[in-house]
Amino acid sequence: MLGTLNKKIAFTFLLSVLLYFSAVNFPFRGYMIREAEQSTESRMKNAGYYFADEYIERAERGQEITKEEYDDLTEALAYFTGFRVWIVSADGTIISDTDGSANDGVSLTEIRSDYLEQTVLYGENLDGLLTGKNISLVCPINYRFALKGYIVIHCSYSVIEDSYEGYIFWANTLGLAVAVVMLFVAACYGVYYTRVVNKLIETTVSYTNGKFDERITMKLPDEHQKLANAIVCLAEKNEGLIEYQKNFIANVSHDFRSPLTSIKGYTEAMKEGIIPYEAQGKYLDIILFETERLTGLTQNLLQLNEFDNKGIKLELSDFNVCSMVKQSAATFEAKCAEKKLKIRLVFAEREIWVRADKSKIQQVLHNLIDNATKFSNDDGMIIITISETDNRVWVSVKDQGIGIPRESLNQVWERFYKTDLSRGKDKKGTGLGLSITRQIINAHGETIMVNSKVGEGTEFKFTLKRIEKA
Repeated sequence: MLGTLNKKIAFTFLLSVLLYFSAVNFPFRGYMIREAEQSTESRMKNAGYYFADEYIERAERGQEITKEEYDDLTEALAYFTGFRVWIVSADGTIISDTDGSANDGVSLTEIRSDYLEQTVLYGENLDGLLTGKNISLVCPINYRFALKGYIVIHCSYSVIEDSYEGYIFWANTLGLAVAVVMLFVAACYGVYYTRVVNKLIETTVSYTNGKFDERITMKLPDEHQKLANAIVCLAEKNEGLIEYQKNFIANVSHDFRSPLTSIKGYTEAMKEGIIPYEAQGKYLDIILFETERLTGLTQNLLQLNEFDNKGIKLELSDFNVCSMVKQSAATFEAKCAEKKLKIRLVFAEREIWVRADKSKIQQVLHNLIDNATKFSNDDGMIIITISETDNRVWVSVKDQGIGIPRESLNQVWERFYKTDLSRGKDKKGTGLGLSITRQIINAHGETIMVNSKVGEGTEFKFTLKRIEKA
């Protein structure tokens, strides 16, 4: 993966460098040539206009310009502009040339009849009169509607090339320097990036092999640090999940093994005649009790599995929660009678209406009242209170039982969890009821909490959405 990524980065870098140098040496060069030609042409026109104005100014004063003065003017013009300058008579004969007198007297019209009729000519050399290719500007000198002559200005293409080749050279040099620096930086980053990714891969592989104590200690940039933190967080959650899975299997195995051992042992004893016929009723009741335990455990596991996989689907309806509490409490009369327990109902009003899933809230109440009866001391009291605050209804189930140690309060919601105090009193419980209860309340978007003190009792409280009766 890293090899492919590095190849892609290298290819992108080389392509960028190639595109830059191609742009500098082709489109940019063409642009610079056009700019240089236009600039040169503009300077040549300014020089021509200057000479024409000088001629007209002298003519206005009635001064004739001698051959020596022509030479001086053209040499000064050539010195300051770098151009080659010809003074040409009205009939097309060269009068003065800044490159010497060799061309003096040469007739341009004989070489090319329409030469002086042009304004700007590109690539001319006039049969060797000019060196190489040139840009030439023909500027007529007119005075009082009469043609007095021409000033012809030449600029060699080699001079024009020198004006833009410097820019091209420095652009290439700068591009090359930047490319070298970028290559060095990219190489350093590539080495560092490869180390970082390899470390992340190595750590991830360690996590997949169950080595969850592995940590990434090297300093990372922000984006990689976030990824590393996410990997560590995922590993910690996975570690907790694996630990939970181990505990889950151990707890389920234990909770299934005990009743199955009892059922198998008593069944074999009756089959082999070890238990006399007249005593079999007692042991059949034990088998029935253990079977009910297995049935309850299986149902709770199936329900939790459904919650985990599909979530809790709520069928909301409006109902009187006071009536529901009365009905739920009535189902525990027989169990309360066995321990001489009393259930006291305290309602803020006779009718308090809520919106919730009626069957699931009934299950919540059943679980909480069932726990209260199991863990209450004989001759105790269970108090079920319904109160109102703003748009919420609080339902409280409070017992006077053995209580829950402070350090165990946050663990009572875990699956299969039982406190040491509860193990002797809860023979039939699966340790799943409170976990189911909390999931149901959370699915409603409500709150459930527990308060307890060892030796004094426990109170579970949850909220429901209050509504006005229609």
